Amino acid sequence: MVKKHKRLNNIPVLFDELGLTALSDSQLETLAEVDACLPQTQCGLCDHTEGCLPYAHAIVVKNEPYNKCVPGGQPVSDRIANILQQDSLSVIPSKWQTNPQTARPTEVRAVIREADCIGCTKCIPACPVDAIIGTGKHMHTIFTELCTGCELCLSPCPVDCIDLVPIERAPSETEREQEQAHLRQRYHHHLNRVEAQINDKRNAKPVVSMVQSKLNNVSNHQLNIDEKQVKDTIANAKLRSKIKKLEKQLSVRENEKKRAELARLKAELA
Repeated sequence: MVKKHKRLNNIPVLFDELGLTALSDSQLETLAEVDACLPQTQCGLCDHTEGCLPYAHAIVVKNEPYNKCVPGGQPVSDRIANILQQDSLSVIPSKWQTNPQTARPTEVRAVIREADCIGCTKCIPACPVDAIIGTGKHMHTIFTELCTGCELCLSPCPVDCIDLVPIERAPSETEREQEQAHLRQRYHHHLNRVEAQINDKRNAKPVVSMVQSKLNNVSNHQLNIDEKQVKDTIANAKLRSKIKKLEKQLSVRENEKKRAELARLKAELA
């Protein structure tokens, strides 16, 4: 546990590789301050796909340029420069115009064109704050008030039915800090949930994002996987494959023998 720095306590296992326990109190204090400056969109535009905290760590520990937070704009770059007591750097420009009220890039929110959505569910795990809901083969919806505008849901969508809509808003500093704290909490909850899902031996869902892949690697290092567990996992995968094949066949044409075989396989899997 990292003591004396509440912000850095009880963080998801994904961040274990940052080695926070090896840092000095001074570094931890600065790291917490820099992380608090970042907008917590977890967008990865700074080249840190795991989110804002790893970027803050790179700034403090590895002297990485602090002007790479695109959604934070110049205000965030200037604020970090002040914390580090360095000369301010011009921030990497955004493709969105600067909002004259906030001096930050205009915020955007993702919106699903519901008539075009095929319910593939690929956008859901891509959202770092779980702002998308929906089930397979059913229309999905994005909670606009939770969307960070990170754009991470765009790429997985096979039918390109997600649009980015600019919004005009100028929250106060207090409102922004509260919002960032909430988004950070949701992201950490998302990571903890995915980690639990990966470690659940009954879980059959594939790893579908870079962050999930990294979490999977971290979790596997922590698990003591024996030979029997590996064999059971393979056997269960084969059973699921047979079950899906039979269900597909039975959806086209009923067959008493295949129906009985399906029931037997489901019982075996259970």
